[in-house]
Amino acid sequence: MPRKATTELKLNSLFPDGSRVLLTGSGKQFIERIGVEAARRAVLGVLVGENLRDQTEPLTRQRLAQISGGLMALFVNGLLENKNFIDELSPLAIHQITNAKGDTASRWLGQWLVGLTEKSTQNVLRSHDRIERYVSDFESAIEQAAQKCRAEIGDMTMTLGFAEDKNGRRVELDWKAVARLTTAIGSQTLTIRGSEKSMYGKLFERLVLGSVLTILGFRRESPGQLSRNKNVFWLSDSSHSRESDATLLLRPGTLARFDIGFIGRGNPEVSKDKLSRFSHEIRLAGRVHNSTTFVIVDRLPTTSRTIAAAEAIGAEIIQMSMQHWPRDLAQRLGHHYKFKHELQKMSDAKITSYLESKLAAIPIQDFLIGVSTEDFVDKAALSVAEETLTEPA
Repeated sequence: MPRKATTELKLNSLFPDGSRVLLTGSGKQFIERIGVEAARRAVLGVLVGENLRDQTEPLTRQRLAQISGGLMALFVNGLLENKNFIDELSPLAIHQITNAKGDTASRWLGQWLVGLTEKSTQNVLRSHDRIERYVSDFESAIEQAAQKCRAEIGDMTMTLGFAEDKNGRRVELDWKAVARLTTAIGSQTLTIRGSEKSMYGKLFERLVLGSVLTILGFRRESPGQLSRNKNVFWLSDSSHSRESDATLLLRPGTLARFDIGFIGRGNPEVSKDKLSRFSHEIRLAGRVHNSTTFVIVDRLPTTSRTIAAAEAIGAEIIQMSMQHWPRDLAQRLGHHYKFKHELQKMSDAKITSYLESKLAAIPIQDFLIGVSTEDFVDKAALSVAEETLTEPA
């Protein structure tokens, strides 16, 4: 059985704040931590028709490496505080998991340190009694792995420390500690890989929409605090029928609504469902406004069902897989609203450099103000994980 911790150490206090932001911080903090310029390059890639996953894969690798660094720092901090930290790591992790409640970052951290992910927690830890049994088995496996490594590879220690520590304090990790650290990094990798598709998709929906509308000359404002009554847009506006991803007010009484989704290849039913949610009119500040819906998707097969659904509500479908889709969007806005913009007649050869220069001046991180990355975690899965810790054995 895992021993009880003899200190008042808290895992959260040992894990660097900068690394925690990469788990479930605010959207703005997340982008600033991962790198605004890297995110800007990813947005540009989407604007010129490249696949979002190709653009975000470097960000994912960087995120994994930075969080792994945070876990290494946690081990150093823990061992500097308590020489028995490795032996007391499991009870500290159990305490963190069972007391995290709605704090996803804290729960994930506790899970990784005993070799778990969110999914395996749901399948394994269905009661406090099972937590104890699981951790006992886990520690036995770690001990056996350490003994095997020592016998087959030889004695080895890893020395870690902080360069700025003027006292020169260093800690040594033996095979058992190394096994705990690498197991935690492996569990972290599985968790982040499993969650990043949804999170990046939702974050970049806002980044891409906000960027392309700004490039087209519109200004983002809050729907409740409009200082102008034309050429403004806001993100995630809740109407009486559904929440659109963005709403554009071109002039009094004239709106355009946008629904964006990185839905992937060959899924017309998703876009048909998106189209069916919209009506021709919405009410804003007591007034009824005519609106046209623009559904922006990654790619879409030309099926009669989808086209019919779009025609039924007067909607337009824009495909981000098309190399010059921002020009297509500008042209369709011009068709519906007599909107004019230099991009509408721009040649193919000039579009990419034009978009890049315009995007460079946009503080894209501001499109994520008020948005938490935790908003994009699968709430249903998280609630199941929390419920399993309170079920009777």
